[in-house]
Amino acid sequence: MRYQLASALLALAFSAARAQAPASEPGKGPVFSARSPVPAYFSPEKNLGRHYLYADGGFHADWYVGYNNCWIIKLPPVPTGGFSKAFLGAKLGRTKIMSWPASWDTTPIPGKIYMALNQAPTFNSDHTYFLVDAADLPREPLPNDSLDGVDSARWVWAEIPLSRVSAEKDNYLALWSSSRYFTSASSSPILAAAMSGGEAEDVWINRSIRGNAPSGEGVLETPISGIKPAMAIKLVPLNEYKVYVKGFAAELTQSEINVSFSVIGEDIRAAWLEVSYDKFDWQRVTRYFFKAPYFWTFRRDAISREMFYLRAAATDNLENVGYSMSITVPAMPGAPAAPAAPAAEQQGESED
Repeated sequence: MRYQLASALLALAFSAARAQAPASEPGKGPVFSARSPVPAYFSPEKNLGRHYLYADGGFHADWYVGYNNCWIIKLPPVPTGGFSKAFLGAKLGRTKIMSWPASWDTTPIPGKIYMALNQAPTFNSDHTYFLVDAADLPREPLPNDSLDGVDSARWVWAEIPLSRVSAEKDNYLALWSSSRYFTSASSSPILAAAMSGGEAEDVWINRSIRGNAPSGEGVLETPISGIKPAMAIKLVPLNEYKVYVKGFAAELTQSEINVSFSVIGEDIRAAWLEVSYDKFDWQRVTRYFFKAPYFWTFRRDAISREMFYLRAAATDNLENVGYSMSITVPAMPGAPAAPAAPAAEQQGESED
């Protein structure tokens, strides 16, 4: 009896919500579907949890993000009604270090990764958005040594104007890198993928680029079937969720700054540290921390020998960002002055 009553009340509430939901605009999709404060994802593979191929380790199948190759997907019209923000994203991992597969130089191979969006399979600078630097992605494990920063592949996102996503036309997404280092899987980050059925041609690779997105004739160079790359559009509705950074502390020694903090919020996606010299212009100075607990250690002079301000930041999957109170890191003591020469020595030098 109690179960039947609860079911009836739930059905009544759902019917009332549908009756009160505003009508959707033509071509924009139902507004009610976006009223729940969760993001909506649009990708060739509907189940984003299936993108476990290649980018988490094992056989990479040459699915690298490159200077000389560009991944392209086609999405059908995307209903944007009821959403306030839009993001382009990809699931990437296995960034290489300079001496990979050896460990003598653990500096990540540098390179910027970009995505583009257009309603036709041609792209220029107006369609292009910076996605992520390779140094901010999880590292490729070493076969015979340990390495800081190794983790599973992660989704990274770049905000774009919501108006760039079309609810009437197909949406073409492109993913590539401008780095000349990224010309093979042995030096480049790897794009995740999912096995997927279907005969529709909605994935292509173009190996004729040179650090720029393809444009003009022959953009859709080589079709790919049966495997879908982890590329997507994320739409975020208005919401009242907050991200709080608590317990931010920095312990200073003569040689190091040891930082720790906690993040409170729903579905936390990443955290990082920022530095400023005037409390107005803040710059991120660490890679992303993708999971708790949050700790970081700087060399004392890694940022600056002068005074600066330090704070922690974090974001959730709805792209709400929270910040800690800032901490003032004092200037490093100057080098001690050379001792003055004895008076007799000074007199002797002047006589010479």
